[in-house]
Amino acid sequence: MTAVRTLLARGVRDLRVRRYPVTPDPRRDGRGPYPLVWTDLPGGTGLDDDGVVVAVGPSGERYPNPVSMCLYALGEHSRALATPGPDPERFGAFLTQATWLRTHQDASGGWRYPVPVPRYGVAPGWYSGMAQGMGASTLLRAHDLTGDRSFLDAADSAIDLLLLPVSRGGCADYDRQGRPFLEECPSDPPSRVLNGALFALVGLVEHQHRRGGDAHRLAADRLAAELDHFDLGWWSRYDLRWPWPASANYHALHVSLLRAAGALTGLDVFERMGERWRRDLRDPRRHLRARLVKAARVWQHRHG
Repeated sequence: MTAVRTLLARGVRDLRVRRYPVTPDPRRDGRGPYPLVWTDLPGGTGLDDDGVVVAVGPSGERYPNPVSMCLYALGEHSRALATPGPDPERFGAFLTQATWLRTHQDASGGWRYPVPVPRYGVAPGWYSGMAQGMGASTLLRAHDLTGDRSFLDAADSAIDLLLLPVSRGGCADYDRQGRPFLEECPSDPPSRVLNGALFALVGLVEHQHRRGGDAHRLAADRLAAELDHFDLGWWSRYDLRWPWPASANYHALHVSLLRAAGALTGLDVFERMGERWRRDLRDPRRHLRARLVKAARVWQHRHG
């Protein structure tokens, strides 16, 4: 009975869902607000003495987290754009993150994560396709704001690593048609994290429309072709590595990211799936079912 009560408690607790607003009519070249509105620091993060976003690692150590940094930066950029006036200081928090990304980008064009990912059996030192795509989105906007060519060059390098095959240390897993799946956490076997692939796709779309190229079309076609794999028929999956439903917050994030992807790529499949999953999110029965099924499967996995 204790286990059952625990599952029920987790299910009810996870009914609380945050919102992820989407920017109306986002620009494909990234000149303007980011397509997803992020209004605060990501959970589990803070600012260090220099104002850089840091996360807490598994041993309690604090480390700069590129994805969290970009979420915060892009949210601050959108907030500053919406604030009228000539004061450039309102972009200060955004430029702090963008400058860190440019300064700490390694020779391969990326930012290695110093923490492991036990979920996928990944050791420290990995590159994230999500970080590469969001980094490009941040750096492009920093170039627009400052005119500093080094930000644009850094965005180019970030995308080069994003599109480098996983077998060569990059973040793209190519199929036989030469279409990349943009891996948030490259692993063997592939993890196929949906929200990471969508965030990476946004950055790739913005970069390719700005700099020329059609890699975004191939990545969008690949994700559109495989989107059904993430559909449980009544809810979405977080990834394709584990067969349980996404959390309520990630399901809500999927809905918003699919709306943004549809607007940026023009592919109706993203809009249609996003609308289906939005209806699932609003159905209390499916919502609770997803929470209980996930809790039960995770419990079974951990206890054999």
